[in-house]
Amino acid sequence: MNKKELVSALAAQSGTTQAEAGEMLNAFCEVVTNEMKQGDGTKVIIPGFGQFVAKHRPSRKMRNPATGKEMMSKAKTSASFKPAAALKDL
Repeated sequence: MNKKELVSALAAQSGTTQAEAGEMLNAFCEVVTNEMKQGDGTKVIIPGFGQFVAKHRPSRKMRNPATGKEMMSKAKTSASFKPAAALKDL
């Protein structure tokens, strides 16, 4: 399912127009993105669906396989999704 299909399904399910459903989906994505930007340990929890969690990965030593040279990777924070038990059971 792509974004257009998701917006159509949301509009049909909620009885709104596709434009309104698209705005709500964009707003949802923006809210989750802004929360994840706050840093490590930030969570957006949707009961019965799951939670979006920001995870921090520190820098570490690594080796370039082509040259064998040792280098440091960059530290970064990434978002992950943990499904709720009800969603896992499906």
